[in-house]
Amino acid sequence: MSRIITHYFFVQSPWAFLGIRRAAEIATRHNAKIDHRPVKASEIFKHGGGLPLKQRPLPRQEYRMVELKRWRRYLGIPLNENPKFFPTNEQLAAGTIIAAKIDGQDVTNLIATLMGDIWLNDRDASSPDVIAEALHANGLSSQYLELAQDSTVMDTYDAYTRDAVTANIFGVPTYFIGDEMFWGQDRLDFVDRALATQD
Repeated sequence: MSRIITHYFFVQSPWAFLGIRRAAEIATRHNAKIDHRPVKASEIFKHGGGLPLKQRPLPRQEYRMVELKRWRRYLGIPLNENPKFFPTNEQLAAGTIIAAKIDGQDVTNLIATLMGDIWLNDRDASSPDVIAEALHANGLSSQYLELAQDSTVMDTYDAYTRDAVTANIFGVPTYFIGDEMFWGQDRLDFVDRALATQD
């Protein structure tokens, strides 16, 4: 049976952006698959007691910036800590990802491209034009953008969010190996080790 990394994320999370390529590399190395599941930030924050960035106390906002710079340097991953289009409405991007996934596509590169549009390229990932370009760049059909708000896609988005709440997720990215939860891109070493025990 294939080993699965279940990956819950927000499209516009900088932490998920810092983790997406590394998680993919870990999965490849261990012959595992990633089950990408975009979820709704408002519901995750509500369940876990978190707050949207602008509603957090100033010390937490300031330390977040320290950590972003620290991790950007440590990982050697370029990242603009103050992107022009953040926060943004990510529903259309999430729906496009889900539509492609439902059709059997590997959406890892699409997710990384959309995240990069926000955190590298100062582009608006809520824009249909930007999403269409991300699809094209990854050899995927524009039909997935057209299906992004289809009822089946939105029902799946809701289901992923409910599953995340049931699993007691309170932030992203969160990864699961079986029933074991790993919160944060800084826990990817432990994801790697968990998979190594199954090799």
